[in-house]
Amino acid sequence: MLRFLLVATTLLFATACSTQPKVIAPKPVIKSIAIIPATSPANYTLENVSAVQFVIPLAATFNYLDSKQKAKAFNEKLAARPPSLGPNFTDEVARSLRLLGYEVQILEGVLRPPGDLDNVDYAKIITTANAVLHVQFTQVGLFSPRSSANYIPRVNAYGTLFVVGRPDYLYDQQVYYGVDATSSALWSIPSDPKFAYTSFEAVLSNIDEVQTAFQIGTQAIGKRIAEQVHEAIK
Repeated sequence: MLRFLLVATTLLFATACSTQPKVIAPKPVIKSIAIIPATSPANYTLENVSAVQFVIPLAATFNYLDSKQKAKAFNEKLAARPPSLGPNFTDEVARSLRLLGYEVQILEGVLRPPGDLDNVDYAKIITTANAVLHVQFTQVGLFSPRSSANYIPRVNAYGTLFVVGRPDYLYDQQVYYGVDATSSALWSIPSDPKFAYTSFEAVLSNIDEVQTAFQIGTQAIGKRIAEQVHEAIK
């Protein structure tokens, strides 16, 4: 009898707890946003995934070494140009957010650990803005997939919006431009077909155009992230 009463009491307590309404933090009103600026890519990727390597195992090793050597030459070409993608990305996000009616400031002097510049400690961010948006690249380069013989731009970037001291993110999304994009998804932006290069030699001989493709992709992603942030918090 005692065991029965104990079980019944436990069930009643559990039922009472389950019927209590969950406390949901009110959605904050966001009118001003501080941006943790993006850093320019330290390295650009270049990879050719040949279908042959899936048939001939030895070809995979050769293809890997070949891609690694070409990636080194590709980065040496781009290293001679100013690292402008980070500032351009940040400026486009800020510009687009201002057009959407937000007061925006770009944070200066953000503490960044050496070797991992985007690993920012959000708890140490000091700002009077209602929310903080961290924008960063995850990958920038060229990729030749199994489905294509061409090198196609790949610009992938991330945006995370949060309120300092609040545990959840108001927005946390990656946006893809180029080879990883699909035409139907809000998080993807297909690249212009003209930015497709049939060989590594074509890549090097059109390096200025490749850089232009990265800039166009960066601007498109910046605008898309601003639009998505607006939809998430309006």
